[in-house]
Amino acid sequence: MPMPRLLESGRWRGLVVVSLLTLVQGVAAGAAAFATRGLFDAIHAGAPLPPGLIAALVASGLVIAGARVLSRLMGERLGQGYALAIRLALLDHASSMAASAVAKRRNGYMSLRFVGDMTAFRTWLGKGLPRLIGAMVMIPAACTVLWLLEPRFALAIAPLFAVTLAVLAVVGPRLEPLHRRLRARRARIAAEMAERMPLAPELDRMGRRPAEIRQLRKRTERMIHAALHRLFWAEALKALPDAVAGLAACAVIVAGAHTGASTGTIAGALAAIGLMLTPLRDLASVWNFRAAYLAARRKCNAALSRAPRGTGQGDTRLPTGPLRVTVRDLPMPQGNTLSLDISAGETHALTCTPEEADTLFSALCGLEPVPPGHISLSGQSLTDLSRGSLRRGVHRLSSAPVVLKGSLRRSLSLGLLNRPSDAKLRKTAHAAGLRTLMDRIGGLDGALAERGRNLSPADRSALSLARILLGKPQLVLLEDGVWHLDPDARDTLAAHIDRTGATILRHPVLAKGDMVGPLAA
Repeated sequence: MPMPRLLESGRWRGLVVVSLLTLVQGVAAGAAAFATRGLFDAIHAGAPLPPGLIAALVASGLVIAGARVLSRLMGERLGQGYALAIRLALLDHASSMAASAVAKRRNGYMSLRFVGDMTAFRTWLGKGLPRLIGAMVMIPAACTVLWLLEPRFALAIAPLFAVTLAVLAVVGPRLEPLHRRLRARRARIAAEMAERMPLAPELDRMGRRPAEIRQLRKRTERMIHAALHRLFWAEALKALPDAVAGLAACAVIVAGAHTGASTGTIAGALAAIGLMLTPLRDLASVWNFRAAYLAARRKCNAALSRAPRGTGQGDTRLPTGPLRVTVRDLPMPQGNTLSLDISAGETHALTCTPEEADTLFSALCGLEPVPPGHISLSGQSLTDLSRGSLRRGVHRLSSAPVVLKGSLRRSLSLGLLNRPSDAKLRKTAHAAGLRTLMDRIGGLDGALAERGRNLSPADRSALSLARILLGKPQLVLLEDGVWHLDPDARDTLAAHIDRTGATILRHPVLAKGDMVGPLAA
């Protein structure tokens, strides 16, 4: 999947507006410099201050302030819009990846894609490019003002600013590897902290607390060293215009004294130099923003280049009724292959290893890549079936269903096209064995924690069962969640499958003895 472009989806219009606002600032800055010269000339001549020049000076300041605020707001809107586009692209791509590939990514690294990198993307488009455009407008405008005031002033400071720009152009690109090193070390710390914080009590019991603290301190010190190294060069670039500004002011004063320029002309020239200082600082900071953006873009492109799983991406719908499952030489992670042919409506107990069954179940749910032709459901290749068709037809009873933080009502309805009424949800939840949970958390409005952390294995299995009861399964994949269900809930599941006539695949971990009705092979 290609990375979203900076100026697509109308963002180029916003950048044009920012450029126009910057141009307005440049025009107002020039007017302020000429007004300053006129006022100083009037003071030097002992004449009354012209009201028009006073009004022009005040108005130019107000215009510059207003245009700067508007340009910053527009830049922030651009940056946030681009960050949103990146988030959507990353989430969409992760949704199309194999579940096993996503699971291999450490939580800390995954969160950085949505936090740390987003700051770099937002800042580049929201501040970096607008400041670059502002510097390209304001610096030539200030030089033009200087030339119009006194050409020799412009000639006097031209070498200074030429050297400044040359230094920025040479040193600026060297910030990128510094950013990459800093981000890599910071990302590793974040990933390790995200992994260890939930396990902190257990690590302490294992005697790992001193070692983990030492390791964290060591990695943090290395990260601080990289941060200070990057900060030194970034701040040195931003400080360079301040050093040059003093030399430029001295050059203007000396040149004015030698040429006999009026006090007003010198004052106007100094005002023009002051107006150049901000865009020069901005230009120096642009390199820092650009380096962060390039480092983040490298990581984002790597994330978006990972291959999608290829299943659940078609547009073919499943036929109605129970499904026939045909598996031909399906490659297994262990290096062997698996073949099955299960008639529609049959209950089949898998005899493969639990690991192979897990791979098969994930593939049947459309969560893993499957070569074309290796799995078919009622004659339809799994790779040709639509995501919605698989979601409606294939159901999985597990003790680890997907649970998002939110109400029980929301969790029960996940994956359904239409949310059932509260009465139906309540009845189904009771039938699945969730009555005690509902009493404890306050009914359908009760809150479930992230990943169902406030649920017991029995609650999670009952939640998985409730989702099956709310649908019309054509193929049911039974996992260890069956053992967590109470006898009444198992009877309810057996009766529901009997009504729908669904095909059943039983995981190898399930023994036959306690199964009832259509659940028993």
